[in-house]
Amino acid sequence: MQIIILIAVLFILRVFRNLIPKAQRPRLRPIDCLPLLSLWFIWQLSHTWADPWFAAIVFIWMVISIILTLWWGFSKGELLWNKFLLFYWRMTDILLLLAYLVTLIRVLIR
Repeated sequence: MQIIILIAVLFILRVFRNLIPKAQRPRLRPIDCLPLLSLWFIWQLSHTWADPWFAAIVFIWMVISIILTLWWGFSKGELLWNKFLLFYWRMTDILLLLAYLVTLIRVLIR
């Protein structure tokens, strides 16, 4: 059911994005809503587990965020928010999608 919701949300956002004139479109894409949906789906799947899986995922995400921010700042010499936040959000997409897939596999194995 979650996969159907995910596909439906991405489709609806894609349709709305195509209705906006190209010059006024935001740089964010429909796939950028994945972190929020991934976190919600992970919580739905794992909130009844005995181990703190959801808390561990959020902790790992935050540690990687701090490391990523420090790395970006030291390597570039400055933190330009418009470029960094887009990069950070795309990295969050990948990380939380992987966490969701691991959670889904863990639910299927149980």
